Amino acid sequence: MARDTLLVIDESPLDLAILRTIFEKLFHVECFEEARPALARIHRDPKRVCAVLLDICLGRRGAGFQVLQQLQANPDTSDLPVILVTSEAQKENVLNAVAKGATDFLVKPVDPLTVQERVCAAVRRTWPTGSTILDNPDGQKNDTESDVSAIASATPLPEDHWDRLLELFFQARPGLSSAKYHILGRITECLANGLRRVDSGCGITDEDARMIGRAAAYCDVGLLGIPDNVIEQGQDQGGAGQDLYFRHTALGHALFTISPYGSLPLGRYAAEITYWHHKNYDGSGYPIENAPGPLPLSAQLVHAAIRFMGYSDYFFGYPDRLDRMLRALASDVGRFVSPDMYQAAQAARDALADCLPSERLGG
Repeated sequence: MARDTLLVIDESPLDLAILRTIFEKLFHVECFEEARPALARIHRDPKRVCAVLLDICLGRRGAGFQVLQQLQANPDTSDLPVILVTSEAQKENVLNAVAKGATDFLVKPVDPLTVQERVCAAVRRTWPTGSTILDNPDGQKNDTESDVSAIASATPLPEDHWDRLLELFFQARPGLSSAKYHILGRITECLANGLRRVDSGCGITDEDARMIGRAAAYCDVGLLGIPDNVIEQGQDQGGAGQDLYFRHTALGHALFTISPYGSLPLGRYAAEITYWHHKNYDGSGYPIENAPGPLPLSAQLVHAAIRFMGYSDYFFGYPDRLDRMLRALASDVGRFVSPDMYQAAQAARDALADCLPSERLGG
């Protein structure tokens, strides 16, 4: 039987969730927060394991090196490629990793595509051609999880998966307001329904509007891959920090597109939104490249909702706040938002009034 299992050992539930998302389309992924049960699993059936992703710390500094040594000392596991992962990129850690037999060394936060490529390369270098799951004809898992129709029939699983990731995202980024992003989702859904009323041919169904609103809350999830100090300085910091900050759109997009759930509506809309929600209607904003066609409606709706929320704070306390917000949004037409987005807001006026936050959200 082919080697098909990737073991991930990391004390962070968030990092486990991210790494599972990155690799579950390629391997059977088994995640552990503690070393002892992970080692027991490896020793129970070592011939099924392709590789091990191992956090260096595991509750205390350098504990991962002890796990690496145990694997190296056992003849049944000494050939296993072990890729060490850490948020501490000191040179001594890299040298220790190499000296103690680690196959590779990755620094958190990880780039989804980069970590996928390097782990797959390590697996292919270590094991003979045809002996791992990477060598099957499809280049990915050949089971019901890679069958989109089978995934779709398991209704709660994909949404539960993304909900858990979003919950962990806000735990890891306490400076970002969960409430604010969920309000963004509700405003986006209102705009989507408004667009349906003014343009019956827009192609958005009632279910699409719900899913786009839900996906809007994930718009900045790519910030998981950006260092805290860069996030704190924001998108207007300039220089290399700004370039790095802008990368969160690509990182978020990658996180959704490489998932086995990426073909489902929530994943598709989230991928569009994460990548394009900072792009203005006139082509300015980021990412710098132009969309291959018209900007996805999902991203346009979220972008308009972000503008709308900014005006909510700006005009907070005015008795005619909503009127002022709509007039401000009208001034955005042609540069920041399309005429359709403004018309959608007008058509959704009553629903938007119900969504207005009762306090300033900031940011």
